[in-house]
Amino acid sequence: MRGRKKKLSVTLKRWNVVLLIVLIAFIGILCYLLGMKLFGNKDYYEVQSREENIKKSKKSDTPDHETIGWVRVQGTNIDYPVYGVLSRDFDYPVVSDTFTWSLSDDSEFHNTMLVYGHNIMNLGPQPVAHDKNFIRMEELMNFVYYDFAKENLYMQLSMNGENYLYKIFAVNFMKVRELDQYPKGEFSDTVKATYLDEIMSSSIYDYDVKIDEDDKILSVITCSRFFMDDTNYDFIVTGRLVEEGEKVESYKVSRNKNYVKVDDILKGADEDETKENA
Repeated sequence: MRGRKKKLSVTLKRWNVVLLIVLIAFIGILCYLLGMKLFGNKDYYEVQSREENIKKSKKSDTPDHETIGWVRVQGTNIDYPVYGVLSRDFDYPVVSDTFTWSLSDDSEFHNTMLVYGHNIMNLGPQPVAHDKNFIRMEELMNFVYYDFAKENLYMQLSMNGENYLYKIFAVNFMKVRELDQYPKGEFSDTVKATYLDEIMSSSIYDYDVKIDEDDKILSVITCSRFFMDDTNYDFIVTGRLVEEGEKVESYKVSRNKNYVKVDDILKGADEDETKENA
């Protein structure tokens, strides 16, 4: 009789241990799921202050330009100061310097911010993703690759003590002379609507991002010879300001009919390289 009670006691203890393990595992899973819901999206892009970087860059300002902010593009090495042009005789720093610029003649945060940067070493039809020698805007061209565009969805602009986060919603090529027609500072409602329509209709991707005419816009721009013709193009990645309380998370990106030409050129570059190496 005592033997049975002893066996029963051992069995109950074992079951208690099993139940305890199951309970701990359940609580752990519950905490994980709750944590993902509350905090999981916050790490998709981490906003980081660039105030100290801006202060340091301002020490090199000249009468022709001043540091008005800082720009970052997810997935690239673009983490550079933004210069504001103060003079028509603005002399761009030596091309080996790392910087971007705005053609606006003030340091105001406008409803549509255009930030330009040099592309010296990545102009061709098959852009290189990363290279240790890239110190300008060469890596912006990574957005012609669909897999890259799907994974990198945010940009950041730091100005006047604030850090503004943007959700990318358009990637497109535009003829330089067409982009030059747009103002360098604040856009009127009509001009802004025209600009949005143009970059969205020519975007090589469709983004699952709601766009409103009142949204603040950031376009990060560099030059490109991707189409290998005599036309000068700018390559533009554009985002809209993340709204207060909006989740910073992944969202859907899909190729559209405009991507066909891009894809054909990328495949053509592959074929040309194969022939050259044969």
